[in-house]
Amino acid sequence: MSEIGGFLGWLIIIAYVGTILNYILKVVNKKYGKNISSGPTGKPIMSVLMKVFIRQHRYWGFATVLFLLLHFLLQFNQFGISITGVIAAAILILQVCLGMYGAYLHKKRTGAWFWTHRVIAILLILGVAIHLLLPALI
Repeated sequence: MSEIGGFLGWLIIIAYVGTILNYILKVVNKKYGKNISSGPTGKPIMSVLMKVFIRQHRYWGFATVLFLLLHFLLQFNQFGISITGVIAAAILILQVCLGMYGAYLHKKRTGAWFWTHRVIAILLILGVAIHLLLPALI
């Protein structure tokens, strides 16, 4: 069972990387888009990547939450509460709530909510790193 819990943890990481690629691809396209498009394969590859990771950003986020819930249920039933896991999960839930606020209520990618959404993305990376590394250090 712990192998399934670990697998779900990796699925959380993979789905979260899929959400973060939204920002990374936008920055790459803004800075290097002309150079990428000038090559014969650059434009089609970038087009596919942007369709998969930018257009589907919210689905990557929903997948992250789904895998988080499954991971939590499995790990909680087997090992009990992990404080670092609960903190990382709370940061992720806050991130999702901000994303939903921006997507469904605010609808503009400007303002405090947008920058907070990006800062929390970095905090979540730190939270997951602590969740993974702290038990190995103790």
